[in-house]
Amino acid sequence: MGSLAAMSDATRARLAQLVRHSDADLAEAALLVAAEAAPGLPVDAMLLRIDALADTVRVEGFRASGDDAHDGPALAAAFAARGFRGHEVDGRIPDDALLDRVLDRRVGLPITLSILYVALARRLHVGAFPITLPGHVVVGISGDARTVVLDPFHGGIELDEAAVAARVETATGGQLAFRRSMLRPATAATVVRRLLNNLTRDYTLAKAHRDALWSVELKLVLPNRLPDDHRVRGRLLDQLGRFDEAAAAYEAYLDLVGGDGPDAAEVRHHAIRSRARLN
Repeated sequence: MGSLAAMSDATRARLAQLVRHSDADLAEAALLVAAEAAPGLPVDAMLLRIDALADTVRVEGFRASGDDAHDGPALAAAFAARGFRGHEVDGRIPDDALLDRVLDRRVGLPITLSILYVALARRLHVGAFPITLPGHVVVGISGDARTVVLDPFHGGIELDEAAVAARVETATGGQLAFRRSMLRPATAATVVRRLLNNLTRDYTLAKAHRDALWSVELKLVLPNRLPDDHRVRGRLLDQLGRFDEAAAAYEAYLDLVGGDGPDAAEVRHHAIRSRARLN
């Protein structure tokens, strides 16, 4: 058990350092997340597997011409031809957010498929970057006059501005309007947090509280961690019967938001209740 804990500490430290780099390999970051679900996952060997996949795409005929606006869609077509696709409607499972499983099953979420596409583009010298739209992650390619937007989840189709705007409107129930600033490249920390949010959601819905817990704990090593991560961690620890740790997590949340937060009284009650359950 001690060796697994040490391995987790090492992978978490590696992830925390990696996402601070502007040129971070998103595949490496996603595999470090997956290593929490599968302790002992050989992250570096899995990266070699992605290198080999890029070599296969190259051998099968893809060649970067130097014109990213042309090469991006060509790579998207090759990616889809390799069988990578989005999950069926209402068919998502936590595996769809774990890159090692996506490589095996060739099925994933918009975010994992976009991460893999960007990772392949990196290895094939195509300038691609992730775009975290509300409710959907896509890929951007910088063209001469505009950003080319591709959707690996839907077969790598190219989305014009009207299609992107429609996606934003649908995802937000009309609460947000599309802005061109939404097409900016997302940082590695933003992408990883988005990936972990998916895992927290799916594990929680599956009542897999131990797995949901590690997904929240990973958010706490990111530079864009939030006070609410402590509150969610406290709730999960409560459900696991780890009442002393739950109380400490609630108290950490209260320390960060102060006593005047809108839910401070409720969270303080949870902390007191968790302490009481230790007796």
